[in-house]
Amino acid sequence: MIEMIESFVDEAGVRAWIAIGLLLVGSVLSLGAGVGIVRFPDPLVRLHAMAKPQVLGLALALAAIVVAVWTWTAFWVVLPIMVFQLFLVPVSTHMIARAGLRADDYRHEDLLVDDTES
Repeated sequence: MIEMIESFVDEAGVRAWIAIGLLLVGSVLSLGAGVGIVRFPDPLVRLHAMAKPQVLGLALALAAIVVAVWTWTAFWVVLPIMVFQLFLVPVSTHMIARAGLRADDYRHEDLLVDDTES
C-alpha cells in the first residue's frame, strides 16, 4: 500500500499532494458527520450533521478523484454524482425532519417557534 502511494506521488507530483489533501479534509468532514449523527440527541439536531459536512466531504473527495486522475472522463463521471447529491440531500433531510416531528421525537423546550402546531 505504501509503495503504491509513493509511486502515485512520484508520478503525479503536486497534483498528488493536492488530491491527498482534499481527500484527507473530505474524510475528516465525513467522519465528523458520522460522529454528529451518533452523538446528537434528536433528529432535528442531527440534520445539520447529516447534510452540511457530509455533502462538503463528498465534494472534496470527488474533487480529489478528479485532481488525481486529471481527465475529462473523470470529471464527467463525478459531476452527476455531485449534482444528484445536491438535489437529494435537502429532500432527504426534509423527510427526516417531518418524520421526527410526526413521531414527536424532538425536544420541545429547544424550539423557539414551532410552526407545525396550530
